[in-house]
Amino acid sequence: MAEESPRPFRRDPWSPALLVLALMLIALWPGDVSWLLDEPRLIATAWHANHDHQLAVGGLYGNFGIRYGPLPTQIYQLLLLVTHDPFTLVVLRALLCAGVTGGALLWLARRLALPGWFVAGALVSPHVVAYQRVLWDASFAMPVGALALASFADFLHTQRARSLRLCVITSVLVTTIHPQSLPLSAALLGWLAWQHRPALWSDRRALGVAGAIVLLFNGYYFVQFAGQLCARLGGSVQKGYPNGGSHFASALAPLLGGRLLSGADYLQSLARLSAPEWLHITAQSCAILIYPLAWVGICVAGFNAWRMVREPRKVTPRQSVMFVLIAALGLQALLFGAMRIPSATQYFFGTFPLHVLAALLAVDVLRKWRLGVVLGMLYAIGSAILTTEAAISIHHYGFERPLWPTLASSVGVMQKLNQLSDTTALTDVAVYQKSPQALRTLRLLLPPATDPRSNGSGRLLITNDRKMGKPGETTVIELAPDAQPSAGREQIDTTPLPKDWVPDPSTW
Repeated sequence: MAEESPRPFRRDPWSPALLVLALMLIALWPGDVSWLLDEPRLIATAWHANHDHQLAVGGLYGNFGIRYGPLPTQIYQLLLLVTHDPFTLVVLRALLCAGVTGGALLWLARRLALPGWFVAGALVSPHVVAYQRVLWDASFAMPVGALALASFADFLHTQRARSLRLCVITSVLVTTIHPQSLPLSAALLGWLAWQHRPALWSDRRALGVAGAIVLLFNGYYFVQFAGQLCARLGGSVQKGYPNGGSHFASALAPLLGGRLLSGADYLQSLARLSAPEWLHITAQSCAILIYPLAWVGICVAGFNAWRMVREPRKVTPRQSVMFVLIAALGLQALLFGAMRIPSATQYFFGTFPLHVLAALLAVDVLRKWRLGVVLGMLYAIGSAILTTEAAISIHHYGFERPLWPTLASSVGVMQKLNQLSDTTALTDVAVYQKSPQALRTLRLLLPPATDPRSNGSGRLLITNDRKMGKPGETTVIELAPDAQPSAGREQIDTTPLPKDWVPDPSTW
């Protein structure tokens, strides 16, 4: 597994073309995304901030009682200046996140002379597609982290000041999105501080200006974060993640990044299978190839990091990136192990580009045995099949496990409520009982065009629409005046979500 001299870069029109096809798939059927707990609160916060002509100063709170940064909410503020249509918001968000993620990974592959076509395969894996589409906050760590790693590799090759600035800025900002990004950020900034202090010092004025801009948008958050960190970090570390696993199992996270990148079990937890069984099983078998690819890539990076330590005078930019990869994965193991963070898909956003890089290294190094292209293409095709199947299945059958209304279904309910003057409604839909903000935020985005007609209060029922044939789809029924109460129904507020609203802690 010795380090080979990277092949010279050649023009590659196929990788950008594959990226465009991936973006088309990611933007398909925006009404089919989930719209549940955090997403409506984030959009409502952005809406109220715009309404008050202010910048959001923070995000939601995490499992350890520490607030996340305002960058995702500020991005939603910008998108809301373009449109209030929720479907258009999904498309814009998906194209922004996936476009930046894919572009940054192609940039990284180009600088390290790695196979750029593989990027499209990683981008269309089922979990990655879902998290690029959903109007959430934590998944913004994927594009920002990818930019940080790609600009780092570009700086090592070119010594360009603008790449250095971008790396420093994105490395700082990605940690404000979610602390799971700390391993990547610490490894990148640590390497720059260790090996490139002269470059940092010579560019200090520009970096100072960039830092001032970051403080302008995040200053209040940094002060609040410092106070919360001092007050809660000790207890949080001792307590660990709520209901987390063992320290040892959590420390294996660097080996399990394939959970985000494979998606072999994605559809089983959401909806019925729509492809022939043989095709689905074959695609699953191809998708899980990401695990051995990532493990081979980690071994390649580890071997070359060891060589770099033994021969520090012959370090290449590619070896430096591999050393940072190993250092970041080691820090991820320490962080996850100390905090007992589970290896769930949503906790790999912050290290996402590292796991893609590991697979890229494997595809490249295995080319000498003609395995790299074969295994990489099988993985990419399997991911595309699983994602296409999931898109078709959810579009036709909705979310079944558990019963989640799609965004389109909630918009349909909201449009019916806009025709009526009721401020409350009964519902037997568990999602609306637990998180009425799914409907109340839509009342902010799409207010009634005309005055609603009068209707008797308490005579509305929001329930599953069995005529649709989609278990999770919902509708509004006007109950008869003599309708009797029924078990399982709860009354919810359906007015527009007010500013600074927080859910009942008992429903978290």
